[in-house]
Amino acid sequence: MNRLLSFLEYRPRLRNILSFCFSLIVMLLIGVGKVTAQDLNNSTVDLVANLWMLIAGSLVFFMNAGFALLETGFCRTNNATNVLAKNLIVFCVAALAYWMFGFGLMFGNTSALKNSFSGGTGFFLEILTSNNQYSQFQEVWTGRSIATLFFFQLTFAGTAATIVSGAVAERVKFWAFLLFSFFLVAFSYSLTGHWIWSSEGWLYNLFKFRDFAGSTVVHSVGGMAGLVGAWLLKPRDGRFGYNRKT
Repeated sequence: MNRLLSFLEYRPRLRNILSFCFSLIVMLLIGVGKVTAQDLNNSTVDLVANLWMLIAGSLVFFMNAGFALLETGFCRTNNATNVLAKNLIVFCVAALAYWMFGFGLMFGNTSALKNSFSGGTGFFLEILTSNNQYSQFQEVWTGRSIATLFFFQLTFAGTAATIVSGAVAERVKFWAFLLFSFFLVAFSYSLTGHWIWSSEGWLYNLFKFRDFAGSTVVHSVGGMAGLVGAWLLKPRDGRFGYNRKT
């Protein structure tokens, strides 16, 4: 942690970006809290079910700490701080992307009742409208508030983005990784998640595809993205006979 703070001390632009991201997260949590308060007024919300889902989501969230330690251990000492910084900010970027586009594309209501390609409502977590634009999703998860469902799904979206950081460690620029993480969570991950985890998705209905633990939606999407990134970036300089100057 001391090395990470020292790394940020001499990078004022990065500190400003981090502060901006954390401010957005706080605003997001305030908005989610408002939605939660509205949902809790509904007697159909099961407090025990919501509490258990929040606890389970928190455990998934702390996978980011494990990824940070694993990736830092596989990297050289002079790149350890950079890897830790990426794992710190990637969840902030993932939360912003999932709030803006991802959750709506993944679980928003669809015009087609079956075999849809993506959700079409609920962007920015219903802040722009008072109507429930996730009614199809809540029919599957009865008794859960939108805020609880959002947090639970967000932790998996952030995990998918974090998987990639280990595959491209020491070979990608900081800003390029953040930009990539935003588009991965906002579109690629969310569209794939809709096909499989949404009750209206075409893989879920047409082929009866089931993924209960995220082996496809989370790990395959993150793993394939990491594989493509590693292939494009080539090996680390000096490894496997690779020389970037030749």
